[in-house]
Amino acid sequence: MRRGPKKSISVLMPVEFLYRIRVQAEKRNRSVSSYVRQVMRCYLWHEENDPESLIDEWRIL
Repeated sequence: MRRGPKKSISVLMPVEFLYRIRVQAEKRNRSVSSYVRQVMRCYLWHEENDPESLIDEWRIL
């Protein structure tokens, strides 16, 4: 992935959802923000390169 300018964003989510993300990040020895970036990077790669591999729950309308 190309390194370049970055933009900060804010995401509002239920606390329970944040706890679940935190657990997954800790399992992988990552910060929450690093884990979220990794998940988004993986999702976008699949969306752009192999959309058939995404199951229905991952479809964003």
